[in-house]
Amino acid sequence: MSIEKNYTYNTLTDKFDGAKTVINEYGSLPVDTVNFKLNPKTWSCTEVCQHLIRFNKMYIDQINRAVEKRKTLPVHNGEENFTPKWSARKIAGYMEPPYKIGIKTLKPMYPEMVDLSAADTFLQLINIQDDLLKLLSKAEEEQWNLQKIKGRHPLVKLYSLSIIDSLIILDAHQRRHFWQIEQIIKRIPTD
Repeated sequence: MSIEKNYTYNTLTDKFDGAKTVINEYGSLPVDTVNFKLNPKTWSCTEVCQHLIRFNKMYIDQINRAVEKRKTLPVHNGEENFTPKWSARKIAGYMEPPYKIGIKTLKPMYPEMVDLSAADTFLQLINIQDDLLKLLSKAEEEQWNLQKIKGRHPLVKLYSLSIIDSLIILDAHQRRHFWQIEQIIKRIPTD
């Protein structure tokens, strides 16, 4: 899937609704499967999802701060489409599965190495998708201009992101890791 140039509220909603379906499928797998590690240095499916939780929360917090800091939110002028900036599409493109370029995970984004159950992890990730869907529903209801509401990048403070930029990066990042999970599952030995 390539990174599109234009998005609507509906196309964004479909992406995060679709993510819920994928996460539910992983959540229905046996615990031994989702906690399996190919080797001690790799992440299990559950740990990949814990990483997604941390990453997504960071971006959602950034979006919420961008919305909260505005006295009035710019509305779109009846146009259906939102266009992310070129640099955001490029970042999302690097994350696009199957990826050719590995991106080193920053320490703050490592999965929490605690005994979170797989079920709790998948439920948290579903709840985050619901948070994104509620945000999109409110944005559509109030006709926010997703291109004009901007905030700082959560990690690279000199770089600003609009809501649409953040959402396409979130989507590509999730799909990157869903693909990673599929690769882990394919390589689990069957006895």
